[in-house]
Amino acid sequence: MLIPLPLLVYNLYGLLSATYTLERDGLRLRWGLRGEDIPLQEIEWLRNAEELGFTLPLPAIRLPGAVVGTRNVEGLGRVEFMASDVNNLLLVATPRCVFVISPVDMRAFERAFRRAMEMGSLSPMAAYSTQPVIFLRQMLADRWVRILLAVSVFLLIGLLVVVALQLPGRELVSLGFDSDGLPREAGPVQQLLLLPALGVVVLLVDLIGGMFLYHRWKQHLIAYLLWGASGLTSLLLILAALQIS
Repeated sequence: MLIPLPLLVYNLYGLLSATYTLERDGLRLRWGLRGEDIPLQEIEWLRNAEELGFTLPLPAIRLPGAVVGTRNVEGLGRVEFMASDVNNLLLVATPRCVFVISPVDMRAFERAFRRAMEMGSLSPMAAYSTQPVIFLRQMLADRWVRILLAVSVFLLIGLLVVVALQLPGRELVSLGFDSDGLPREAGPVQQLLLLPALGVVVLLVDLIGGMFLYHRWKQHLIAYLLWGASGLTSLLLILAALQIS
């Protein structure tokens, strides 16, 4: 059940950080780790999706408020979606790709674009493009990132092994203590599976939080501490599992 969590968190982050900034020299698009700077002279046209004359195919996998992905559409070529509202789609055509966005006030956005075209560009914006996969490559190129993540995953697997070895031949287990410091009433041995489940949750939360700090605020040291904390948590849970009698 936790597997979709990173995807959900990333789409939420993308939605919260999404911006469409129209300047005199070009258009800046941001959605999560995806970024695109388009010089004004490269924009061929803007068009409302309702004016296409056909229904624009949407990405096969999308979430409410996060219409993100790419499609090859006949007559348009490669279409990349960076939108949040399927009922308010605006197409931005460039020689390389057609971008689909969803500004809050589409008409105002179109008027601002026409004014920018009439005024002309003073200094052409430098073309820029970044993909999430590029960020992941840059992050994994960091030696400390690879070490900390590998140690965290290794210790989590070790926790799973320790718990698995404790399950056979045991029916009841007591986890924790009451207010008097006495062991709680023993329950089914399957309660031990709460330990690796807790380790997985901590790893996912620290992984996502560390990636956010590493990329957005360039706080590499804090990201290292978060990723190291997930490994330390798994180590402490291993020691706890070994102490359970």
